[in-house]
Amino acid sequence: MSGIFEGIRVLDLGRFISAPFGSQLMADLGADVIKVERAGKGDDGRRLGPFHNGVSLYVPTFSRNKRGVTVNFRSDEGKRVFRELVRSADVIYENFRPGTMAKMGFSYDEVQKINPRIIMVSISGFGQEGKYRDRAAFNDVVTAMSCFMSLNNLPDGTPMGTGVPAADHIAGLYASFAVAAALYDRQRTGKGQYIDMAMMDCMISFLETSIPNASANGFNSGHRKHTGDPLTVPTNTFRTKDGYVNIHAGTDPNYRNFAPLTKDPVLNDPKYQKVEARMQDYDLINDTTAKWFLTVTCEEAEKMLSDAGIPVAIVYDLQRLLHDSNTYDRHQVVMMDIPGAGEVGFPGNPIKMRTRPLGPNHRAPMMGEHNQEIYTSLGFTEEELKTLQANGDI
Repeated sequence: MSGIFEGIRVLDLGRFISAPFGSQLMADLGADVIKVERAGKGDDGRRLGPFHNGVSLYVPTFSRNKRGVTVNFRSDEGKRVFRELVRSADVIYENFRPGTMAKMGFSYDEVQKINPRIIMVSISGFGQEGKYRDRAAFNDVVTAMSCFMSLNNLPDGTPMGTGVPAADHIAGLYASFAVAAALYDRQRTGKGQYIDMAMMDCMISFLETSIPNASANGFNSGHRKHTGDPLTVPTNTFRTKDGYVNIHAGTDPNYRNFAPLTKDPVLNDPKYQKVEARMQDYDLINDTTAKWFLTVTCEEAEKMLSDAGIPVAIVYDLQRLLHDSNTYDRHQVVMMDIPGAGEVGFPGNPIKMRTRPLGPNHRAPMMGEHNQEIYTSLGFTEEELKTLQANGDI
């Protein structure tokens, strides 16, 4: 069965997550995504960990279902080859620093001359315009500046990161949504589009009610006393006899189901049936709940609360996640055979479509693995390819 994006060709010039992740989502949905790497050096991610048997698992995490070519963006012949790739493509993903594509001779204005229908998405830390345009950015820089660290602070005020590169992934998600919208618009107008996607902008969009609260009420981050929800209680992560669980019993219906389970006289006081009263005694409710959880195990707590309809989850570590059958029932982790590393699990695609299920997964390409296949389809002869390779142009 064909994928949603069958017939769409995407050039992935990205590295370091956001662009490779965004284009991988399209590859999973049937697009012909070509990973374009520097001739000779390849993607910088090929030298990053984690490693298994000496093989990097970084690029394979973000480049399944893609084909791979190499090209020298600095040589005249390499640029000629890339122009042919552009001519054949529908979409370009790139996440170089702003201005880099222009220095290479492939700004959007230039690639549009080659292919007027091309859609190009440029992902950067702070956007193609604005006073921070030229600042270097990685995930932690953006999560710090976008308030995610301060909103995620510890009770002592220490700002905390997200643990995973959320800014990169969120930007990749938004980029793919924008590309899909641009492809739909192109059907009607016949014209391509340029998309300026800033990681900072994307993260600010995730601040939800914190923005109106700060705008209207002067709310600021970095002052919470607890790791729990500041708007309801008890909604927090609590220690048990053998681990941690997270619960959301802060809404009134959930609390009315939760309190009787504990048999604690404080939590069962009728006045705490309403969230307004619980919030006035936030510390008492939170601390009393914490003491109760110390009397049960993770599994006991999960069963009791789940049976009562209360949102609850054991705080998983990675090995527990990998040994949960639901992980594989839902294809949340997919296994792929990586040359030199063997069979390895990677995060799956969460999109589930009834009439267009995702096809089988193919491993990420080796550097330049599809040079001959793709370049001959663009009209280059075998002799030309031998010369281009010998000269370091591909």
